[in-house]
Amino acid sequence: MNKLDDRYITLTATEIGEIWKNYIGETLLNCVYTHFLTNTNDQRIKQLVEKAQQMTQKHILKLKEIFQKEKFALPVGFGSNDVHQDAAVIFTDKFYLFYLKESARINLLQFSNALTVTFREDIRAYFDECIDDTSELYQDVMNCMLAKGFIIRAPGIPIPKEAKLIESNDFLHKLFAKQRPLSSTEITGIYTNLDSNQLGKSLMIAFSQVASSPDIKKYMVAGRDLSSENIKKLQEFLAKDHLPSPQLWDAEVLESKQAPFSDKLMLFHVALANTGSAINFAFGITSVLRQDVVLAFAEMLGDIGKYADQGIRMLIENRWLEQPPLAADRDALVQS
Repeated sequence: MNKLDDRYITLTATEIGEIWKNYIGETLLNCVYTHFLTNTNDQRIKQLVEKAQQMTQKHILKLKEIFQKEKFALPVGFGSNDVHQDAAVIFTDKFYLFYLKESARINLLQFSNALTVTFREDIRAYFDECIDDTSELYQDVMNCMLAKGFIIRAPGIPIPKEAKLIESNDFLHKLFAKQRPLSSTEITGIYTNLDSNQLGKSLMIAFSQVASSPDIKKYMVAGRDLSSENIKKLQEFLAKDHLPSPQLWDAEVLESKQAPFSDKLMLFHVALANTGSAINFAFGITSVLRQDVVLAFAEMLGDIGKYADQGIRMLIENRWLEQPPLAADRDALVQS
C-alpha cells in the first residue's frame, strides 16, 4: 500500500486490472524473447532482442514488488514450461525486428491508456517508466529497420499549400462517382492495420505449423485466412490511389515443425494479437471520413471480434485463461 499523510491508499479497480493484465503480457513476452535469443544470428538484432527482454524482466520484477506489498496473489502468467529452448528456428532474424516494432507500438498504446486510468503515484510512475522504456526500444528498432532497408515507408502525398474547408458531403461518400483520394489520416489507419494484420498472419502461419492440438491448428489456419482477407481489402484501398503497400512477412516464417512455445502460449498470444488488431481498427475508424473505408473497418472489426470470441472460449475449455480480479458480489455476501 502507498502511504500519504498517515493514510494508506489502496489500489483502485482500474489499477488492479492494469497491473494484473500487464504482468501476464510481460511474462508471455519474456518467453518469446527467450526463444528468439536462442537462434538470433545478426548481432545488432540480437542486441535489440536482449534489450527488449531486459526491459520486460525489469517490468516483471517491479510488478512482483507491487504484488508483494499489496498481498496481491501473483498471476500464473507464463514461464519456463511455455517455451521450448531446444526447438528449431521458425522465424528469421528479419522477422524479429518486425515483431519488436509491432509489439512496442501496441504496448505504447496500452501503457498510455494504463497511465490515464491509474491514480496512485507509484503506479503512475511505473507506467510512465514503461512508456519511456518502450519508446526508446521502438526508436532503436525503427532506426535498425531503416538502416537495413527492411521497411517500406508510408507513401508521400502533396504538402498542403493552403488550409481548406470541406465544401460538400461528397467528401464523405459518393454513391455512383469515383471516391475522392484517401486523406493522410485514412492512409495512416490503413497502414497501421496492414502492419498488424501482416504480423498476425505470419504468427498464425507459424503457429499452425507447430501446434500439437488439431483444434488449435484449425483455429490458427482460420486466423491466417482472416488476416489474409483483411490485408487484401486494405491493399485494394491503397492500390486504387496508386499507393504502395508495406511488404508481407510470410517469407520470414521457416518450415520448422517443432513448437517453440506451448499451445497455451500460442493461443493466448493470438488472443493478444486480436486485442491489438481491434484497438487499431477502432482507432482507425475515429480518423476516417470516407464511408466506404469506415464500413470496411467496421466489418473487419466485427470479424475479428467473432474470431477472438472463439479463441477465448478455447482458452477457457482448456483451463488456460486466468480470471481477472472481480468486484465484490454483494448479493452473495448477503446470503452467506
